[in-house]
Amino acid sequence: MPLLKGFRGKKGAKTIKVIVIVLAIAFVGGLLYTGSVVMREPAGDHYGVIAVVNGKNINRDSFEQGYRNALLAEYEYTGRVLPENIGPIRISLLNQFIDTILITEAARKEKIRISSKEVDEEFKLQEEAFPSKEEFQKALAANNITAAQFKSLIKERLTIQKLFNQIQAGVTISEDEVKKAYTEETGAPAEGEEFDKQRSEIEMRLKAQAGQNELSAWLEGLRNEANIELRDAELRALVKIKEKDYDEAIAEYNSAISLDPENPYLYVGVAQAYMAKDNLKQATEALEKAVSLRPEDPYMRLLLGLAYRDGDSHELAAHEFKVASEYGGLDILLHVRLESLLKTVGNDEDVRNQQTKIKEIRELLEKSNSAAVTEEQVNN
Repeated sequence: MPLLKGFRGKKGAKTIKVIVIVLAIAFVGGLLYTGSVVMREPAGDHYGVIAVVNGKNINRDSFEQGYRNALLAEYEYTGRVLPENIGPIRISLLNQFIDTILITEAARKEKIRISSKEVDEEFKLQEEAFPSKEEFQKALAANNITAAQFKSLIKERLTIQKLFNQIQAGVTISEDEVKKAYTEETGAPAEGEEFDKQRSEIEMRLKAQAGQNELSAWLEGLRNEANIELRDAELRALVKIKEKDYDEAIAEYNSAISLDPENPYLYVGVAQAYMAKDNLKQATEALEKAVSLRPEDPYMRLLLGLAYRDGDSHELAAHEFKVASEYGGLDILLHVRLESLLKTVGNDEDVRNQQTKIKEIRELLEKSNSAAVTEEQVNN
């Protein structure tokens, strides 16, 4: 059972809803994804600070621990971590760290206070969500967190929530807005019994959305006024890609590679920058280097195969797709995609072999699912 259940948000929620995740990352450790994604060590620059926000440091150790937890969450949610998503995950995490510093700073300026009684009450609620106190203690231990650290985390969360409530306090929704929303959603005039039934739900939904917009605008203001210095070349490269300044992104990636030449994801990142510049040759060379460093990663093989295909090197592309299939395990979505790609660059035998593999995997998955259902029925 996860700690701090209240921290969970819906998929697709705005950034403001998930900012508090960073507070958990700062404390919760030990969750290492050991699949096909390399867990990176601190880069060879020997400095421990990756960014400075209004004079406050973001330490590399904390950031990399957060990155490991983010990878684990991505893997648990989707069943895979695509190499081309590594950069976006890292820049998203950086933004969360930055936002958390800015929000915490704002809460301090507003003199938001949380009493020990409030913390203890929330701690008790979290503890009672587990079958027993022993199970709760096991969960703390499994996440390498003490009760005192967890209470500190709770205090930070309650502080932020109180600040958010304060910012949203003036948000109101007019009757005209409710009527307009009802008419747009139903196509009917906003009157009568049916409108009265839905009025309250629509007003609550509009108010929640307006509150989120208020928070987003407030946070954007904090970021615009903040003094943010990035000391990590890869993160600077990711920012430049977002700004579509691909030449600068490539220069920053090359700086990062000079410090960490065995990191395959840096080569994937620089390949993406080259692709954005329509420089297929350089992108392909970067992907070849990434694959040489992680030859058993099926998704890196897939990316290289796509580059070969786009360069009309169909034989090389087919080879990469077939190798990706060899290393693809039971990832049925990957294998289905590879079947489709092999139809464009491979021969009939390649396609038939892939189709046979897909059939075998489906049968294995069906047996596994059936066994799991049977076990659950027996246990219940």
